[in-house]
Amino acid sequence: MMNRFKELSLYASERIASGLLGKGKSLTPPRRLINAVAGGDFEAVGREFVRHFVDVGGLKPDHRVLDVGCGCGRMAVPLMKVLSKEGSYEGFDIMRVAIDWCRRHIEAQDSRFRFQHADVYNRSYNPRGPQKPSEYQFPYPTGSFDFLFMTSVFTHMLSAEMQHYLAEIARVLKPGGRCMISMFLLNPEVQALMDGGKSVFRLTIPRQDCMILREDQPENAVGYPEDFIRQCFSRNKLEIVEPIHFGLWSGREKHLSFQDIVLARKVG
Repeated sequence: MMNRFKELSLYASERIASGLLGKGKSLTPPRRLINAVAGGDFEAVGREFVRHFVDVGGLKPDHRVLDVGCGCGRMAVPLMKVLSKEGSYEGFDIMRVAIDWCRRHIEAQDSRFRFQHADVYNRSYNPRGPQKPSEYQFPYPTGSFDFLFMTSVFTHMLSAEMQHYLAEIARVLKPGGRCMISMFLLNPEVQALMDGGKSVFRLTIPRQDCMILREDQPENAVGYPEDFIRQCFSRNKLEIVEPIHFGLWSGREKHLSFQDIVLARKVG
């Protein structure tokens, strides 16, 4: 029996063969935009995470999906081959140039996909944004989504902003909906790996509820104690689906991805 991802891959092949994704228009952003927003291999990273969404997260073709911090479409492009005509995708990001590109190239080609600019302050990506991230309300009604993901956003958010976004995630998820979030988690095992020089970097500077990499750029890399994250999820009625999938960044030999990945279900 084919696993779920193989079934979806077959479905994607049929859609591509039928020409439903359009012809001749590149869906790979220019290198300058990839480097500014996403970094790394645009196509390979997108494919990797979509596999995780399906095989680990339980993403289904007819789900309504939200991508928090969608960048220039790194996850959206491979999801075009996964979501059925009953499914849909919403994405938002604080970088206007990335949203403009997604609208011109992805949204214009596939009406199931929609993108919005979140005019939220960020010293690196949106320094003139008028809204504080700790006050920003996601532009969607309560209980809108079956599946939500957020890759490498909490790794750049301090505690007040992170906790507010988590509350918004819980708000927009349907009861029983799932969220899949990557982050840097700290616990005794991670501390031992960092102390032993096995981690890619060491988060050693304390801030409220978290540890950071650089004093001069606090949002450069942010890690949270695992116990604190569990409390935050529980407070928002987000039940963590065990086990947490710990990442390569801390120096673990067994890992699912570079960052740690938490999957949770919205309790009804």
